[in-house]
Amino acid sequence: MKIHRFHVSEPLPTPSGSTTSPFFLLSPELYTQMYRVLRLKLGETVILFNGDGLEYVSNIVSYPKKNTVEFSVSEIKPSLIGLKKDLTVFFSLIKKDNIELILQKGTELGVTHFVPVLSARSEKKGINLKRAEKIIIEATEQCGRNTPPTIQDVVNLEKIFTDLHDTVKYPPPNIIVFEKGHESLNQEIFNKTDVIGILIGPEGGWTPEEIAFFETKKATFRSLGQTTLRAETAVIVASAFLLS
Repeated sequence: MKIHRFHVSEPLPTPSGSTTSPFFLLSPELYTQMYRVLRLKLGETVILFNGDGLEYVSNIVSYPKKNTVEFSVSEIKPSLIGLKKDLTVFFSLIKKDNIELILQKGTELGVTHFVPVLSARSEKKGINLKRAEKIIIEATEQCGRNTPPTIQDVVNLEKIFTDLHDTVKYPPPNIIVFEKGHESLNQEIFNKTDVIGILIGPEGGWTPEEIAFFETKKATFRSLGQTTLRAETAVIVASAFLLS
């Protein structure tokens, strides 16, 4: 039987012995999902996680009032899914639905950080961070990860190279820019480091001026093949290859 997983923002209690004393979580979203959507019954087992890398196997004790769920923790265990590589995806802003696909599939594949980038041919100027975080959390719950990837606000191309420490928790020492006509992507890129970033352009591609800018920053150029991929496809293909 499937055990449902739920991300929570609160610290979770550590059992003293075999179980914890019952505790309450006040969360309209959690209450709605568990009580009204999934209709989970009292005594059912769920897994709670809050980004600390652990799974809290818990039982539903009660729904004492609206927007509140009472739990007890029966077991704490480390995640069976370990992320061995730190991959940051810098993606040029594209259409909303395609951004959501990048966030969803990238989370499932094991991306560590997402950073939306404003380029000359970006299709929009901003991103709904609250909606983006919701997509990431839902994908994290679904795929079995216990640590959601981060999502940053929009940055321009210059900031990626000059002020990276403000945009990414663990700045990648090497950024791969994808552009047709270059050497194909291969696993040797991870021979020296398990921390890396990939930069995916918009539907219209990089401008000559942007390519020249990347060259001045000594970025690594790679290709994903002879065909022209959509931006969201390129993110999925590159992430799957590098994280395999």
